[in-house]
Amino acid sequence: MLRIENGCLTDWRCDPIGSPNGNFVTGGVYRISGNTEVGNGAVLSWTLILKVVIADPKRDDPVHYNYWRREVMAYQSGALRRLPAQFIVPECYAVDEKDDGLVWLWLEDMKHEPRAWERNDYAYAAEKLGEFQAAYLHGQPLPEWPWVNRGWMRSWINECKNYRTMPRTEDWTAASERVYALLDPFRELEGSIVDWLAALDRLPKTFAHQDYYELNILWHADRCQERRIALIDWQFASISGIGEDLGRFLGLSVSVGQVPIDQFGEYRELLLSSYLKGMRDAGWRGDETLPRFGYLAAFALRSVWEVPKLLQKLAQDEHSSESLRLLQIAEYQLEAGIEAERLRKRLGL
Repeated sequence: MLRIENGCLTDWRCDPIGSPNGNFVTGGVYRISGNTEVGNGAVLSWTLILKVVIADPKRDDPVHYNYWRREVMAYQSGALRRLPAQFIVPECYAVDEKDDGLVWLWLEDMKHEPRAWERNDYAYAAEKLGEFQAAYLHGQPLPEWPWVNRGWMRSWINECKNYRTMPRTEDWTAASERVYALLDPFRELEGSIVDWLAALDRLPKTFAHQDYYELNILWHADRCQERRIALIDWQFASISGIGEDLGRFLGLSVSVGQVPIDQFGEYRELLLSSYLKGMRDAGWRGDETLPRFGYLAAFALRSVWEVPKLLQKLAQDEHSSESLRLLQIAEYQLEAGIEAERLRKRLGL
């Protein structure tokens, strides 16, 4: 990291960063910083990131969307060192396999500018994602490492069904007509999941991140000027259909990110048009209906988790601001589902 042969550590500190309620297989993320004396009184300051990975026997198969060793093996394989579209990732300084089964990833602390996202930031991130994923349709070989997931959405949906709780309708009999209007479209979507997953499998394949949103994209003015984008947390890396990653981007940015809910329609089209621009700029000239289906289907399928979450909130307090926010998101997801189903039938997928 410092690229010196001799030095004396003078002081250091460890600060937790990120959400305390993270991934099942993440035991914590920390920023380690300190100072090292290198001779003649000179002192070098340094920082790095320590990510603690938990060995999880329930997630010990690469078929699982959250396979616990995936990010460790991604760094060990070198697969992330030369990504297309000037995507860059932190340098991995070391991988420590601990006797208790934990794995410590020692990573570069990439400089970035924490700030609220603006409309142009979403357009740029979606465009770069399109450029990145189109490269795999134009000669960039798809990664063939065994740790790369090849059925991400299917695994994620199965896990959601294992963990979700569907409240009884009698627990929220006072709910509004808007809530009841969701139920039939939601049942229809759930009944179409097998067909949708088969259709997603038939889309042109690309390398996907599957957690591409504000918290994992590190902004810096210098990188933007150079058309580079820094991306962390490759725990969900997969081979998926075009548009799927973008649907995840929209869903995460609406549910836990910063997309204004009252401007959803504008942002929905902004992300897709920017993604398609990036694909075209990278030379892709395919049928734009294909990534549009992948995009809308992936976004709509978030309802498999979020509609039950909404119903639980309604049973607790149907008038809370969180209940109303989730209701609006669920309506958007199921509207997208109706369009996705029309596209699937039109495409014959």
